[in-house]
Amino acid sequence: MVLVLVIAACGSGEATENEADMREYTTDAGETIEIPEDPERIVVMATSYFGNFKQLEANMVGAHTIVTESEVLEPLTEGVEMIEEGNIEQIMNLDPDLIIAFSTDEHLDKYEAVAPTIPVQYENWNYLDIHEEFGEITGNAEAATAWVNEWESALAEDKAAVEDEIGTDVTASVVEQYAKDIYVYGTNWGRGTEIVYQGLGLDVPEAIEEDVVETGWKNISAEEIDQYAGDFMFVGTGDSGADNAYRETSVWENLDAVKNGRVIEFDSPTFYYNDPYSLEHQKEIIVDALTE
Repeated sequence: MVLVLVIAACGSGEATENEADMREYTTDAGETIEIPEDPERIVVMATSYFGNFKQLEANMVGAHTIVTESEVLEPLTEGVEMIEEGNIEQIMNLDPDLIIAFSTDEHLDKYEAVAPTIPVQYENWNYLDIHEEFGEITGNAEAATAWVNEWESALAEDKAAVEDEIGTDVTASVVEQYAKDIYVYGTNWGRGTEIVYQGLGLDVPEAIEEDVVETGWKNISAEEIDQYAGDFMFVGTGDSGADNAYRETSVWENLDAVKNGRVIEFDSPTFYYNDPYSLEHQKEIIVDALTE
């Protein structure tokens, strides 16, 4: 009860103190909220977006600790407090003036009691559009657009190199296992999908187009993998609970990609993200694998 009262007092006080510097913002759900005109103490609990705010040199004081599992992002966490899942007191102590969270986060109500909170609906955003949106939110719109333009230019060059090597009309699939579950991904769900499909232009297998692209991901069985398999298979290492036993089945061994040596493995904790730093790291790995 004491914690709840302290949170409520902190949240209301923050809004009053900075009222003159606030502006209206429309969330993905269509709700109008008040956020700082120039946020100075941002906490990023939406795990996918740490690298976006870091690249924009935003005033980020805290972020979800899971980003330390990425070999790309972990070195960038210096000076940013890593916050454990659900640790509201830790967030309060950072005195944030803006919190970025997923709309599905079960702690949203508690975040909103601490500071203005933007609940992002991940599936509503293209990865480049959300970066530019964060640029607008943080007052770094020009920097965000500049990175997007440079990224698209570099991808166009890489696409030409990849097509010279493997041709066109080539399909690809992205799969990985978490615990006992096997997932196949669409075209905008991290795991390098933005690069493979949107950037390099590899085609989406028909079953993925029909069953997966709209929702972003699908849980499939080991017996179904051949239905979603492409000419190239990008395969995540998975989490600590993944035994990847599906890669020992006859269905897997009979895939054209396996027979033709077109299986490309990636580190799941690093490829989970689609922020600028992670994407540049992933692009190098993906392009090298497709052009070697």
